[in-house]
Amino acid sequence: MRLIETTILEYINPIKKTDVFYHGSTDKNMSGKNGIHVGTKLAATQALQARIGVPAEGEWDGTRAYGETLLAGRKTLELKNTELGYNCTTGYNCGKDLPEEDYYPTQREYRASFSDGTPIPFNCKPIVFPVKITGQMTNTQSYPHTDDKANSMMKRNLKMGNAKSGYYYTNIAQDSGSISAVVPDKSFLEIL
Repeated sequence: MRLIETTILEYINPIKKTDVFYHGSTDKNMSGKNGIHVGTKLAATQALQARIGVPAEGEWDGTRAYGETLLAGRKTLELKNTELGYNCTTGYNCGKDLPEEDYYPTQREYRASFSDGTPIPFNCKPIVFPVKITGQMTNTQSYPHTDDKANSMMKRNLKMGNAKSGYYYTNIAQDSGSISAVVPDKSFLEIL
């Protein structure tokens, strides 16, 4: 019966499923105190840009040292919002100390940091890269949780020490409406 319901629902409301997700990282070291988040390439790019800044030119491809990369100031961010087709003035890309002109991260008083507050090292080489989920998931892409529910369940399970599976969810922030996932740790992922 469940298979028939799934087939009917997918016919009525098709969801684009994928085996390939993306993760944005400062060094391909997949870790996180609240699990590891993966999603579409756009979602991973937007999340990384919000965490560390938008390059004034190009993208985070793992070839440039963070501290030596010119970041978009207010003027360039205004142009990037139109060029990229989404609002990239979020997270590290806003604030009263954001320079008008493009700048190097070493020139800004406010430092980008990881979720635990540790400053992003200037010698890291940020990258967005493809991964495949290889670990157990509690739900499917066809039946994603809400963003908040998946994140709160993962946080709770990690805190209790019983996080044994990941969760698919519908993204409300980066690449809004796309399917993303949160998994307990890097053992649930394979870098492609």
